[in-house]
Amino acid sequence: MINTNELLELFNEIFKTNFPSLDIERNQVPEWDSMKHAELIIKIQKKFNFKFKVKDITYIKNLKEIKMLMEKSITPLS
Repeated sequence: MINTNELLELFNEIFKTNFPSLDIERNQVPEWDSMKHAELIIKIQKKFNFKFKVKDITYIKNLKEIKMLMEKSITPLS
């Protein structure tokens, strides 16, 4: 199970925000551009020792989707 608080803390650290929940849409955060998206994915993969499927990365629109993908659709790093 992915720790919601750790995921949210990492997001807030990267985007220098203070969102209280995973109810964050990509369009709510002006800084969430393609570069920040890549940074977010890379840091999540490192912190949680997982690797997203490439096909899923481009479709992520919010933190809830990230958590769902992490819990259902990712492959542990070898």
